[in-house]
Amino acid sequence: MSSLREDYLRDGFAYARGLLPLADLDAATAEMNEVVAQQSRRLGLSVVPGSGVEALYENMRALHAASTPAYLASLTLWAKLYSVHRLVMNADLADVARALGVGIPVFQTQPVLHVVSDLLRIPNGYQGFDVHQDWTALQSGLDTMGVWIPFMDVDRDTFTMDVLPRSHLRGLCPGAQGKHVFVVSQDCYREEEFVPVELHRGDVFLMAIFTIHRSSARGRPGALRIACSARYENAAEPTFVDRQYPYTQKRIVDRTVLTPGFPTVEQVRSAYAAKRA
Repeated sequence: MSSLREDYLRDGFAYARGLLPLADLDAATAEMNEVVAQQSRRLGLSVVPGSGVEALYENMRALHAASTPAYLASLTLWAKLYSVHRLVMNADLADVARALGVGIPVFQTQPVLHVVSDLLRIPNGYQGFDVHQDWTALQSGLDTMGVWIPFMDVDRDTFTMDVLPRSHLRGLCPGAQGKHVFVVSQDCYREEEFVPVELHRGDVFLMAIFTIHRSSARGRPGALRIACSARYENAAEPTFVDRQYPYTQKRIVDRTVLTPGFPTVEQVRSAYAAKRA
């Protein structure tokens, strides 16, 4: 653990190899696949059997081609799955966070799922982010730690995340607000300084909140990269305490009726009757 902490403090990132049980990744992948399969069956599409990444990719491609709204709704739901939350809240991962200085871990947002493939493009959708730092999206503790978990092996030709070693010590870099992120000024980095993050399933990439990074556009034709990320914020970080725990991301509850006439009494009773069957 001491070498991991040394790497993290020096470079602004570190690799926790083999930290997560593969069974937990398998369980999350299976549930992600079932979410996609449910929408596929609703639309009358055939579903490729299996619970692994290969079957998931085939079912994602079929749903993506048939219905963009159903595809996007499925991916949005992934971030709310218990099995995905269990990955980012793994007890060993929490211990690592504490060892790296996150004294009182806080989750102010749910995990974020990242899907990149040239066969799953959505107009104006996510296909990676420009060069940025994550702190501007949170503005909480200075020692907030990002965790990045891949659902498959990621090599340099699988749309890696590229990071800039020791860039966390430069503090908050100037830039401009882009569509999705606060894009760091090109004066703050050189292309040759970036290194790709290569991981195996079960590995976790740990990154300081000020580390400069981006999503790589390098990918083999047909390659798929699915990963989830989360933030371990530190409720004990002094400037966070002094600023009374600021929080940039607000929760809004839409109390309008989303589906007029739903649910009927019969539908509610039927839902509970089905549980007894």
